[in-house]
Amino acid sequence: MLHNRAETLLGLPSGIMGWADYVDWLRHFLALYDPIERRIVAFGGWSGLASFDPDPGHSRRLIQDLHALGIDTDRIPRAPAEYCPPLTNFARALGARYVLEGSALGGRVILHHLKKRIGDEIGNATAFFGGPSHGTATHWRAFQAALDRFGAAHPDKRADVLAGAAATFTALLEWFTPFVAARRV
Repeated sequence: MLHNRAETLLGLPSGIMGWADYVDWLRHFLALYDPIERRIVAFGGWSGLASFDPDPGHSRRLIQDLHALGIDTDRIPRAPAEYCPPLTNFARALGARYVLEGSALGGRVILHHLKKRIGDEIGNATAFFGGPSHGTATHWRAFQAALDRFGAAHPDKRADVLAGAAATFTALLEWFTPFVAARRV
């Protein structure tokens, strides 16, 4: 299953040993998440999901953390288009969003371990793994409800939602595999 492969590959929080590792991981996440989120937001259809915000906000939190650590995020190269999932319609964008929202669920547990490992050096750079200010579980339930509403209204788009999710998991695997391999040497 792609989800399990991605989780195993990333191996968080154990893959982050200190401040420099933390910065590298945040940079690498931003490089991929930013172009994916831009593609997600570009599709219309979000207003049809009631009060669900079209902007996932993960990139914004990554930028906030990197700025708190003194990193100029404009100098971080973004992933080339071939690493991003092909999101050809709103349903596929919804599938991609499913992956990004779901991946944030374990962030607070990861952050707890990182604070112990990195200590005071982590400072206020906790927005990405800390999740949305209104609570990750609440956000996830709101997203699930929006996804269910879309599915009920558009049962013919199920395959596209699943394809968008699979393509996003594949993009994560392809983007992070060389990064993780280089760190294990």
